[in-house]
Amino acid sequence: MIRTALAFGAVALLFVFAGMAAPPMRATAAQPTTDLATALELDVTSMSPRVIDKRSRTLTVSVSLTNTSAHPITNLAARLHLSSPVTSNAMLKQTLTAGAPMDYELTPFRTVAERLPPGKRATFTLTADLRGGEGGLLFPEAGTYPLLINVNGTLAGGLEARLAASHLMLPVISVPGSGDKAERNTPPPTSILWPLTARPRVIANPLQGRLVLADDELAEAMLPGGRLYALVQAAESVRDDEQLFSSMCFAIDPELIETAQAMTQGYRVQGAPDRDTRDGSAAAESWLTDVRALVEDACVVPTPYARADISLLAGSTPQLATLAASRDDVLTEVVGARPLDGALAVEGELSEQALDAVGEAGKNLLIGGRSGDHPVEPTTITTDDTEHTVVPSNGLVTLSLTRDVARNNSTTNATLASDQGDIATQNGFASIDFRARNGGTSPLLIAPPRQWAVPYHELVWFLQGIDELASAGTLLPVPASDLFTASATSARRPAQQGSLTPEPSRTITDEIAQVDATVAELSKAMSEASTLKVDPADLLLPVREGLLRATSNALPHRPVLAQLAVADARFQLYDLLDDVSITEPDRTISLASGSSPIPVSIRNDLPVEITVRVMLSSTSGLRPDDISAQKLAPESSLNLRVPAEALRAGRFTVDVSLSTPGGLALGSPTRFQLASTEYGVFTVIVTAAAGGVLLLLAGRRIHRRIRSNGAGHG
Repeated sequence: MIRTALAFGAVALLFVFAGMAAPPMRATAAQPTTDLATALELDVTSMSPRVIDKRSRTLTVSVSLTNTSAHPITNLAARLHLSSPVTSNAMLKQTLTAGAPMDYELTPFRTVAERLPPGKRATFTLTADLRGGEGGLLFPEAGTYPLLINVNGTLAGGLEARLAASHLMLPVISVPGSGDKAERNTPPPTSILWPLTARPRVIANPLQGRLVLADDELAEAMLPGGRLYALVQAAESVRDDEQLFSSMCFAIDPELIETAQAMTQGYRVQGAPDRDTRDGSAAAESWLTDVRALVEDACVVPTPYARADISLLAGSTPQLATLAASRDDVLTEVVGARPLDGALAVEGELSEQALDAVGEAGKNLLIGGRSGDHPVEPTTITTDDTEHTVVPSNGLVTLSLTRDVARNNSTTNATLASDQGDIATQNGFASIDFRARNGGTSPLLIAPPRQWAVPYHELVWFLQGIDELASAGTLLPVPASDLFTASATSARRPAQQGSLTPEPSRTITDEIAQVDATVAELSKAMSEASTLKVDPADLLLPVREGLLRATSNALPHRPVLAQLAVADARFQLYDLLDDVSITEPDRTISLASGSSPIPVSIRNDLPVEITVRVMLSSTSGLRPDDISAQKLAPESSLNLRVPAEALRAGRFTVDVSLSTPGGLALGSPTRFQLASTEYGVFTVIVTAAAGGVLLLLAGRRIHRRIRSNGAGHG
C-alpha cells in the first residue's frame, strides 16, 4: 500500500530529499553527510488505519529497511514522531516540504535490528495506542496531523544518527474514543480534474510515414499495471457512484491520444528498427477502447497539445501557441469525446500574449491553474482584446500529490511520502480534508499533477476517500461542468504584463521560431492538388507538433530535451525538403551547339503540388538564362530544358539547384558534367573581330611594303 524510499545514492541526487530539523544523536565531524543519505532505503509497506476516527484504537505501521551502503549498520532503532495539528496553509506547506517540527508526541525507540549487513533487508512493525496508553499517541482534536517515521542507527565509522525517515500526514476525522465527529462548516463544492497525459515520446510522426518513438514507455504505461492503465481503470471503477463520477472532469492531452492512435497502426522504437512492437500496438488499441468508454457523456477538457508551454511560445511564435490550444478535435475524432466548449486545462498563469493566443483558438475558460496557498474564487482576467474566466485548482492539494518537493537537506535524512507516487495519495487525501474543513465555501478543484504515477489500488482508495468525505458532509461533489461554467465572481484583474518566459528559454524559442519560419515559407510554395486532396497544412502539421513538444511542461531538464525535440522537428522538415529533388544524370551531357539547352529532370515525391525555381550556378564557360517558376504535380517528375549558352568549347561542370519562389532551398544541389564542341555566338563574334583585326593589320603591312617599293623605284 505504502512505499517510501530514501537515499538513492550520489548518482541519483534528485531523489535525496530533506526532512524535519531534528538533530542527530551524536555527530562526528569527519563523517561525510552523504553517508547518511546513502545508508538506508526505507519502505512503508502498510499503515492502518489511514484515516483516524472515533473507532480507531491502534496505529500500526509496517516498515522494511534495506542497507544500501557498503558497510554493516548496527543498533537500528525506530519510533514515531507526531506534530501538533496543522492550523494554517503556511504550516501545511511547511509539512509538505519536510520542514514542520515533529516533537509534539513521541513513541519510545524500539530496536528493529542489531546488525544489518550491506544489501540485506529487515522488516518491523511500529504500533501506537491512540487512546492514551503508555507510549501511545494522543489526538486532542480532529484535524490534520504530520507523522514522522524515524530510524536511527550506527554507521561503520561510529556515527550514530538518523539514517532514514518518512513524512506522512494523518487525517483525524474525530478523536479516538470520543463521541460524534467534529462539527463541520458548510461543505465546499468540489470537483476533480483527472489527468490523462504523458511525457511526449514521439521522434517523428510524418503524415505518410511510420511513427517513431524514443522508447516503449507509452506501451508499458498502457498495459495492466501501467500508469495510464491505472488512471483509466480507477476512474471507471467509480462510474456507478453518480455523484462522485459526475464531479470528475478528464484533462486529456491530444498529443497522447494522437500518438496512441498512431501506435495502433504500427510503429518502431528509435535505435531498434527490428523490434517487434505488436504488443505495444495492441496495448494502445485496448487502452483507447477503455478511454472511449470512460469519456462517453463525461466532462472532458483538453490540455495544450503535448502540454506545450503557451506562455513560452506566445512571445516569439504566437501562431504556435494558438495551435497548441486548438487541437481538441483530436479528442473528438479518436475517442469520441465532446470537450467542454471554450475550455482549456492549464498548469499555471498565462502571460498577456498567451491569453491573446488562446483567445485566437476560441478558449476563454481556463481550468486548473494553481491558485497558490489560499482558496481563490474563479476570476476574470482581461487583456486589451480578450476576457478569460480562470477556475483555479488548489495549489497545496496539488503540491501534496507532487513528487520531488522536499527540501534538499540530507543531514536530516528524511523524505516525503509524496516523493514516491504509490503513497502520494495519503498526503493528498489529508490535504483535501484540511482544505475542505478550513477553506470556507469557495469552490475546491482537486487537480493531481499531470504526470501522476500511482498504483491502481491507491487511486481507488483516493477516490473512495473523497466519497467518504462527501458522505461525512466535509465536502460536496458537484458536476465538474457546473463548477467550471458557473459565473465568475466580481473579481477581475488585468493579465500579467510582459513575458513569463524564463531567461534560459530564449535560445530554444529562437530555434523554434527559425524552424517555424522555414515551415511557413515552404507552405507558401505548396498547394492542394485535385488528384490526392492533401492539405499542405496537414503535411506540415507533424513538424509544428514537434516544435510544440519541445516546450512541453512534461520534459525534465528542459534545455537538453527541448533542443533534442527541436532537432527532431528540424529533421522531419529536412525530410520534406529532400522530397523535392533533381535527378542526377548518369553521364556527361554533350551540348550539340553553343545555345543547346541543358536537360534537367526534377521530381516531387510530396503528396501536394509545389512551385519551384531551377537555378544554375555561375560557371566559367557557360551563361545560363532565367527560367520561370515551375509547378510540380504531386508524386511526379518533370523534364525541363534549361536555356544556357556555351561560351567556350571543352568540358566543365555546373551545379543545378532547386528552391521555392521565396528562396528556400529544396533538396540538394546536383553537379552536372557538360561537354561543348561548338562555339557560342559570343565566341564567333570575338573570333570574327579578331580575324578582322588580323586582316586589317596584314593589309596595313602590305600597303606599307608597296609604298616602300614604289619609293625605291622613283
